[in-house]
Order: sequence, then structure tokens, then C-alpha cells
Amino acid sequence: MTLSRRQLLQGVGAGVSVGVLGNTASTPAAASTAPSGDDTRRVLVHPDNGLLGGLIDVIEQLGGTKLLEFEHFEFVAAEVPESRLDDLLGASGIAHVEDDEETGIPDDWSPDLLEFLLPPDRSDCSTHPDEQASWGLERIGADEVEADGSGVDIGILDTGIQTDHCSVSVAGGRNFTADGLAGDYEDRHGHGTHVAGIAGALENDLGVVGTAPEATLHAVKVLDDEGRGRYSELIAGIDWCMSNDIELISMSLGGEEESRAVDDAVEAAHDAGHLLLTAAGNAGNAGDGACSEETMSYPATHEKVLAVAAMDEDDTLASYSSVGEAIDLLAPGTDIVSSVVDNEYAEASGTSMACPFVTGVAALVWENGEGNGPGPNETVREVLTVTAEPVLETCEEGAGLVDARAALGADMAGDSDGTPRSGSGQDGGLGGGGRIGSALEWVSDAVTGLLEWIRGLFG
Repeated sequence: MTLSRRQLLQGVGAGVSVGVLGNTASTPAAASTAPSGDDTRRVLVHPDNGLLGGLIDVIEQLGGTKLLEFEHFEFVAAEVPESRLDDLLGASGIAHVEDDEETGIPDDWSPDLLEFLLPPDRSDCSTHPDEQASWGLERIGADEVEADGSGVDIGILDTGIQTDHCSVSVAGGRNFTADGLAGDYEDRHGHGTHVAGIAGALENDLGVVGTAPEATLHAVKVLDDEGRGRYSELIAGIDWCMSNDIELISMSLGGEEESRAVDDAVEAAHDAGHLLLTAAGNAGNAGDGACSEETMSYPATHEKVLAVAAMDEDDTLASYSSVGEAIDLLAPGTDIVSSVVDNEYAEASGTSMACPFVTGVAALVWENGEGNGPGPNETVREVLTVTAEPVLETCEEGAGLVDARAALGADMAGDSDGTPRSGSGQDGGLGGGGRIGSALEWVSDAVTGLLEWIRGLFG
């Protein structure tokens, strides 16, 4: 939320109290020079001339502290005394100031540990149960394709990932929260490890398997051990993914307020060729297919983000799933089995679980495209939406249920208008290589054959 001079004055007059972050994972906070007893406020400060050095000087002169600076974005996160906010807004070189809003996962997210999947010795991978696929993996057909996500990087922007889980391999990452040092991206909550398992748990005959089991997972910790974070930390995660050429940026989180700074980060990452995906939110829906209902969280509402709603195993919209005009795809989200911390396995529900299914399929499609690294984000997004399976037949599902088989049968080269087309047989689509074709492809071939036969009858 951008703060006007009037809003800043109201905040000062009301004595609004905002907690102090202390140290961030990337930039130590300097000692505050705020007057004793003066409350502070976390803000994102944008310069009007692109000169960050002068902006930081202004912040420090007003007794504030720079918390985060970014490689790709020309604004900073800072902590400023409430009594000096109006001075900050009126200072030369300041374009605008906005609150550093909160983001996170639902407070009631509560995975159910599966006793039959608990190994006798959790630290000994040889004692872990045999691998099993979740119903969601099977429903989207990801268990029937040969692609495995090899060579594709996925940034899991969440609570971290357990780095020594028997079913998950973590290539690296970064911590942008106050919980631990920059290199401590361990998950001590469980949400991030569950999301990571859905997207890319290893196919190693143990526990669970992910949608893209050979994709390279990166633990980008933007939520603390309680599952809470700030927009500045989310932006820092996106910034890190851009700096490290992470193709897919998966965000199973959300906030209530829109943000110009987050908008800038999303648009910059999208323009650089990254595909950003996020959970729609768990604010619920009326279940009547009404297109006028808007319950989505942010940044799922941003047009450059691929937003995912959740469905139940009986192909109905999950009652908890947020809906809105910006929904792009539907994916399984209820009672999804995946990895959690302490080398355990659990069942959990939410659009947080739906999002990594789509992320995984995006990795499969990306793998089959030409070239590595950021670039074909719009083409991959188009493939996912054009090949989706209509299930609800309402606007609540966007384009429909993500379909791995159909997506891998699509031709990323597309038609002359850029629309992806279906492949032709086992060797068609996204470079061939024996990929399994889609049902849509088979129908297309059958219709073409029938038309040719009819033309033969009439000479």
C-alpha cells in the first residue's frame, strides 16, 4: 500500500506500532538512531531519480535503517521512526513510500503425519517406505510421461527445505528472513518441504515422488519458522532467482495488500524470461461458479503471475480455494501426500499444494523446449493453459486442470499466431524424444484421417 502524506500523518498521529526486524539475512541492520521510545515502521522507499545512494543517506539522516537493497530493483527496504515518516515522504529525491506488508501461509495449515509412511529410523534412508505417488500426480498424468525436469531450476520461495530429507535433494539456496544466517535455508516449519516434495521429490523408490523428480530445487527462504514474511523478503527471493538464472519461481504464499515494489519485481522477473507461479489463496468460494467473486490473495492477482486454484479428488472445486478473474489453472490440492521436516511424510491441503503441481509440469515442458535458462516463459505458460483439461466448466478453474500428458504433446514452436499446437505421434511435440502424446493429439489425427477419407469418396 503506497503511503500518501495524509496517511503518513495519520499513522504518526495514531502512534501505529510496527515490529522491528533487527537483522536480515542479507544486510545487517545498523544501530537505530531513532529517539528513545519512538516506534518504527517497515517501509519500501522508491527514489525518483534512480540514485539509491542519496536515498539511503536520507533514510539514515532521519534516524532510519536500510534493511535490504536489491540487485535488480531501484528501491530499498528500510525501518524508519514513525515520527519522521512525513519528513521522509517530503524529502528531495523520494518518489514514494509504501508499507512493507506481511505475506505468508494460512495460519491453520496443519499437515497430518501418515503413520504407515513413517520409517522406523528416520535418519536411515534405507528404512524409509517404498515410494508412492499422490493421487494428484496421477490425476494430472505426470506419472505417465518420460520427461522428468532434468536441467530445469525451480526456486521454492517458502519456509526453506529440509536439506537432508531422504526424498528431496536441495541444490542450494538463500535465507532472507531473520531466522538464521544467509546460508541457513533449513525448513523448521514443514510447509516449504511439503511444497518442494510435490514439485520435485526424487524418484528413488523411497517415500514420495514429485512431478518433476529430476528438476533442480533451490530453497529460497522468504518466510520465517512461523510461516510469516514481508514483501521485501519475497522481493529479495525473486531478486536472487533472477541473479542465479532460476527458470521457475514458485510461490505458495500470499498477502492481502497490493504493492508497487512487488509489482516491479514480478514484472522485471517476467520480462527477464522467468515464469512466476503462485497459489491463489485459501479464502474460500461460494461454489456457484460465479465469475464476480474475488477472494484471491496477492500476488496471485498480478497478470504476470500464473495463479493456481485447488480441487478435491472428486474433481470438484475445493471449498477453501480462492477464486477470481485472475485464476489461470486448476490443480489437485486436497489431501496431498508429500515430504515434511524431520524426514517424515504427511498429507496436507491448500492451494499451496496445488501450485507446485503446476510448477512441476512447467519444468517438464521447459525441459522439452529448446535451450536452457530463462526465456520461454510466455510459451511455456501458453502451453500449460492451452492444453489444460476443462473439469469444472466454470470460470473458477481458469483454463482448466493442468495436464502433463497434453502439455508434453504440444508443440512449443506453435502456429503462425504463436498459439501452441498439438504434436504428432510419439515423436512429436517439444523436440520429440519418444514423449507420450495427448488425447487431444489423437483426436486431431483421427479427425484429419476421417476428412481425408471423405474427400476420397467424392474424388
